[in-house]
Amino acid sequence: MEGSKKRNPYKTNAMLLVVIGGLFLLTHLFHFAFRNTIDQPPTPAQYAAYLPLDSGAKNAHLELKSLFANNLDRGRLLPPLMDPVTGMVMLNTVKEETNYSDGNVYYRLDSSGRLVDSLLVEDYYISLNREYIIHPNYYYSWFLDGHQEKREYLPVNEDLKLGTKALQQRYETLYRDAELVQLFGYQMLWGNGTTEREKRKYYDTKTDKAIFLIRNKWYALYGKDLKTMPGGEKKKSLDTIRQLNLDQLGVPNPYLYVANFRKDSKGYEGWDGTAYLNIMMGKDTLKVSTGMTLNESVGKQPPKYVHSLEYFRGKTMPFAIICKENNRCYILKSN
Repeated sequence: MEGSKKRNPYKTNAMLLVVIGGLFLLTHLFHFAFRNTIDQPPTPAQYAAYLPLDSGAKNAHLELKSLFANNLDRGRLLPPLMDPVTGMVMLNTVKEETNYSDGNVYYRLDSSGRLVDSLLVEDYYISLNREYIIHPNYYYSWFLDGHQEKREYLPVNEDLKLGTKALQQRYETLYRDAELVQLFGYQMLWGNGTTEREKRKYYDTKTDKAIFLIRNKWYALYGKDLKTMPGGEKKKSLDTIRQLNLDQLGVPNPYLYVANFRKDSKGYEGWDGTAYLNIMMGKDTLKVSTGMTLNESVGKQPPKYVHSLEYFRGKTMPFAIICKENNRCYILKSN
């Protein structure tokens, strides 16, 4: 009919979308409200004695003690290492801090699990060769002797005066006597864009560097094509401390598992709640509680817990290292 008001289709569609969105939101709200009000059996009284993990815990036989005074601000915890001779343990955490360096923090534990000291190394191209922290231009002997200052390599042919044959002979002599050998190519050492006079000279002459550990002293040989010399590197590692498998915390095992779980609230990925953990070392058990998420299993599958717990212990170690998702690390040992 002429003169009658036409309905705006865009307005109608917008209203329809609002209604559908509202219904969708209400459905989810009712869903979570319903799930969160499901009754569950009360937590058995025996679990009231479980101590909070974050503050550490102790009983007549075992003690779980925080390794650091504050949370460990770590980017990435590398597997702990142990010196098989002394029993000393090295923890290494790596955190990308700037565009120019990474932050490597090393922690030294004695053979009983006591924190002795730590060392911060902010630089690129850091590696470990046995007990030594290696950079192409310096090294640390800290893990051996506690010395926290950089140490310099003893230079050989730094003036590049050795001819090709003499350089090869010097390399072979050093290599034969060395316990450890590490090689660095000229491109990584001196950089394509460097303008410093000495570095530019080394780059233009394609000068590599080889470092040799001989009777507790490190020597640095300079020369062209060292990376192609026969023999290659001699690199060794401290023993990696075994990390125990915690993929199935719902299944009893001899070191750490969830004895009970209290559902507190329903999240998108599962139930958030409190896990009651039995932590074992040998024949002794320590009982602690901590927040965790449970993904409900289907059928006869064991329950799946979302966590970041890590448990490290070597066969000859009198203690264990346990780390948690909030970057706390603990030592578990007998009283």
